[in-house]
Amino acid sequence: MFDNWLKRYKGAKKSAIDVGIGSGVLAFQMVQHGFQKVFGTDTNPNAIAGLKEAMGETKLSRKIELSDANLFGELKNETELIVFNPPWLPAASSLGKIDEAIYYNKNLFPKFFAEANNRLAKDGKLVILFSNLGQITKASKEHPIEKELAKGVRFQLEKCLKKSVKVASEKTKRDQHWRSTEEVELWVLVKK
Repeated sequence: MFDNWLKRYKGAKKSAIDVGIGSGVLAFQMVQHGFQKVFGTDTNPNAIAGLKEAMGETKLSRKIELSDANLFGELKNETELIVFNPPWLPAASSLGKIDEAIYYNKNLFPKFFAEANNRLAKDGKLVILFSNLGQITKASKEHPIEKELAKGVRFQLEKCLKKSVKVASEKTKRDQHWRSTEEVELWVLVKK
């Protein structure tokens, strides 16, 4: 979904920020689509170390700058594009480092939106990859992106693309009846 969206992206490509870079897939796609510099952060030091090792001394290592940090870390510059692929399920208890890749705490989205508002350039785009998984599994009644938009203070919706998730294999032993209604979402927000 993100790759298809990038193919149609018409904005400036001087810089971008990939918050929670993980394996680097989204950052690699941005470089492939012409972004000059991508700043990537992640709270998992293993993700950062693994990416640095994988990139080595290649052209990618000159285009992608990595930081072991929460959300935006020390990045202060405005950028044309901020990308965030956060955890899709709310945490039921306190989180350890490994759990942060799967579950989000109640402060993650409010803090992210406040910081993103300070770093997104005037005509920039904020792209969030998310899912309705929390709502269909009854883990959460509210959708954090819809909640931010309903406030009507910082961002407004430019576009929301949704794609159904493939039904789980009949061979799985896990109860995944909800998979037929799961959708992956690509939210594009702009500053108000």
